[in-house]
Amino acid sequence: MARFTELLILLPCHSLEDFPTYHDGDDSQSLLANWSALWHPELIASAGQALEWKRIEDPPQELPGRLIAVPTVCKERLPTGYAQRVKESGGCLIRGKTNRQEIVDAALAFLGPRENPVNADLAADFLALGYAYLQIALLTRQMRYSSNLDETYFKSQAVAAAQAAVEGNETLAREKLGACFSLLAEERDHYYPVDALIIDIKLMAESTIGQPLRDELVTTTPSNLLISGTVAGQLAAKEPQSLELVRERIQQGTLGIIGGEGTERRLPLLSLEGIEAELELGKQAYESILGKPPEVYGRWKFGLTPQLPGILNRLGYKGALHTSLEDGKVPDGTQLKVRWEGLDGQAIDAIARPPLDASKPQTFVTYATKLGESMDGDHVATICLAHWPGQACCWLGDLQRIAKYCSALGKFVTVEHYFRETAQPGHIDRFEPDRYKSPYLKQGVIRRQDDPISNSVRYWQEHTLQTVANTMQSLASAVSGDVQSAAKYEPDHADDVMGSPTAIAEAESRKSSAAARLSDALAGRSRAAGKGVLVVNPHSFVRRETIEVKNFTALPAIEKPIYAVGGTAAAGQVVVDVPPLGFVWIPAENKPAKDTKQPMLAEENVLRNEFFEAIINPVTGTLGALHEYGKRGNRMSQQLALRLPGPSQKPGDTYRDPDETAVYSVMAADSVEVTAATTAIGEVTCKGRLLDREGKKLAGFVQKYRVSRGSRVLQIQVELDPIEQPRADPWNSYYCARFAWPDPSAELFRTLHQTRVPFGGKQCEAPHYIDVVTVKDNTTILTGGLPFHRRHDSRMLDSLLITRGERARQFNFGVGVDVKYPLTEAISLLAGPTVVENAPCPHSGTTGWLAHLDARNVFVTSCQPLVEEGRVAGLQLRLLETEGRPAKAAIRTFRPLASGQVVDYQGEGLRKLEVEEGKVRVELTPHEWQWVQVRF
Repeated sequence: MARFTELLILLPCHSLEDFPTYHDGDDSQSLLANWSALWHPELIASAGQALEWKRIEDPPQELPGRLIAVPTVCKERLPTGYAQRVKESGGCLIRGKTNRQEIVDAALAFLGPRENPVNADLAADFLALGYAYLQIALLTRQMRYSSNLDETYFKSQAVAAAQAAVEGNETLAREKLGACFSLLAEERDHYYPVDALIIDIKLMAESTIGQPLRDELVTTTPSNLLISGTVAGQLAAKEPQSLELVRERIQQGTLGIIGGEGTERRLPLLSLEGIEAELELGKQAYESILGKPPEVYGRWKFGLTPQLPGILNRLGYKGALHTSLEDGKVPDGTQLKVRWEGLDGQAIDAIARPPLDASKPQTFVTYATKLGESMDGDHVATICLAHWPGQACCWLGDLQRIAKYCSALGKFVTVEHYFRETAQPGHIDRFEPDRYKSPYLKQGVIRRQDDPISNSVRYWQEHTLQTVANTMQSLASAVSGDVQSAAKYEPDHADDVMGSPTAIAEAESRKSSAAARLSDALAGRSRAAGKGVLVVNPHSFVRRETIEVKNFTALPAIEKPIYAVGGTAAAGQVVVDVPPLGFVWIPAENKPAKDTKQPMLAEENVLRNEFFEAIINPVTGTLGALHEYGKRGNRMSQQLALRLPGPSQKPGDTYRDPDETAVYSVMAADSVEVTAATTAIGEVTCKGRLLDREGKKLAGFVQKYRVSRGSRVLQIQVELDPIEQPRADPWNSYYCARFAWPDPSAELFRTLHQTRVPFGGKQCEAPHYIDVVTVKDNTTILTGGLPFHRRHDSRMLDSLLITRGERARQFNFGVGVDVKYPLTEAISLLAGPTVVENAPCPHSGTTGWLAHLDARNVFVTSCQPLVEEGRVAGLQLRLLETEGRPAKAAIRTFRPLASGQVVDYQGEGLRKLEVEEGKVRVELTPHEWQWVQVRF
């Protein structure tokens, strides 16, 4: 039987200081495969020594009996004829191979037939020792230390272990192997004496359920599953054996679970109510399927928002995976483990850097570099790895084997152990909203989803209508004491395709039914009293509503709460101020009022009320100017346009911003007509075409401008009939509403989950409003649920209406002039007024409120009755601070309040609230979402 005299690998470096860790793909695979393959026990026993290395520029000249491995990075640098000379001299040259087992097989084939091959599991431990030896050597240099390893003793122990393995003495072989690993651990302890941790995350999808997952679940090395509630359900249905393994390992504490919602929705585009509902549904799914809910939040799809830490805290999560594993951008933390602070000041521990891809060999070539960087800079030295089941490199298996002997290269832990046992970071990371960049629009177009824009519009319409209906049902229950009429919060129809026309119709029906129930509750036994119109305000802020009335004997007099009237008694308009969470009843029978001789609000191409004047360009149909009385200059202009990308850049051309080369269409009006003109409302309708620069028609349009007396909002309704279709890139080619303002230094703010946050980037999602703020004033673009907006230079903004795949053709938005609290106008635009026709007069009078909150920057996102012992004992309110500043508010209801408390999301009391003269006082931090119970 042949024997080797030396085991040698040729490397393209002068020392291990410049070991080529920069290679990737097959080159990095080949480097590690050739290095570790030569640590096979039969090869070491044959040579009587462990692996050595030489520079590729200085290959050995004494060749008989030498085993020489040449990675792919060195293959072309071998001297011409050298391979033939090795063969003729009786040596063995293995070059250009990337598979470790193939290298081992080729080397063992040179030795000839084997009578008693070494146990495969034991041989794998030797290969892992070779990998550990290399990484410890690289780590020592990465940490700027000189090696203290007794190389002679280490290699003698390795040879002794190999010889024992070949002789069949597995016990002695493992004892000697253990000594080698202990030496490596001692070497590392010289410069880092505490454990580094390894978090191995297996990514789960429906397609990964099967044998690869079962194979990985059999091992006892601590690992983690990133799995959604939906996939957990599929696992239970398709692979009950795998599910049983998962449950066993969870109970043993060797498998951590990372998860959140039942289905991974587009959280940044949802309401806080929707997010909380989805997480609660997910929690129930995990408990029923896996036996316990996850303690660590995480998801595969993009979906993180700065509002999550507070919600996760109150739902009992101990940590979070703050990263996105698909498209989109999530900010990295200053360290791997950080204290992630949300907009409301609440914080949760999080892993805030992307995990390393365990399916790529370069991850394991650079392992020592990454570990050294973590030891140098992180509060807790951590390597986080992620992979699909069955798709990790063999080097992950090496790390798992190494960890059984020592923790020199890290200790595998579950995420629960990691967040429970490691020290809390001393530094807090607060990530600004602009640093989260979602891929939703681009994904929707690439995946050919229907309505990538309007599905979000429908979602917010449906959500607002459902909230309105729930609030009115709850108020009706509180007034009547009828527990059966209490409304329970229903989760939003939030999906990758959010909302539907059917769902909106159902929500409208619920709204009408709830309004009628509230009207009956307010009327009590006096339902036979005179008939009229009941205007209900289901929001926590005062509303000035413009309603259409028909068949009145006369329009009501202009006195509080009536602000203005217009038209005729047969078909007129009434502008009425409705108290927050209150009502106004307008009788149908009125005495003729004195003529106030107020001016009409529309004439030719001009709309005006007491706050502003809007001038429509008669040639183009655009909003040419918006003026505020007493101030010079235009506040904002608006037009419709098709944006098309400019000419493609040629190789070698100087880079140009797409905004500089983009081409926009122009508007041409065929008619500009006054379509409504009374003392209460004014409306101008423009019909025309969108043209390119050569006069080609690209689309037809109808744009209506509408203004009401007493309103600071110019409403705009658009209908487009596109001929030219946008290109495939949705952020560079689209139909849009373009807005322009004169001051390039204006600051922009937008909404995120109904709260106000700065907008300083180029693209954003803002389904409620974008506020353009200057030193003297603010002009607000009310987006009406339109989520996607692109800033064009310093004083223009495109609100996207139609991209490829979008079927909606009608859109509503508005422009507000010096609106102090834009969210109130944004919500009203989505829901519209709530009116009950032929309603009896409420027994308490023609106007009143049922609950009151005296802080305008606090919004009630949900109002539910508090039912105790079969009776309505109070109200449960969810309060959201919307302006980004602290708030002190007093809560009052139509009945004096006796007590109040802040509760968590499970209804458990957190702290008592002060009660004074029947009012409950509450304080909120900026952006805080607080749940409050008040008792009558």
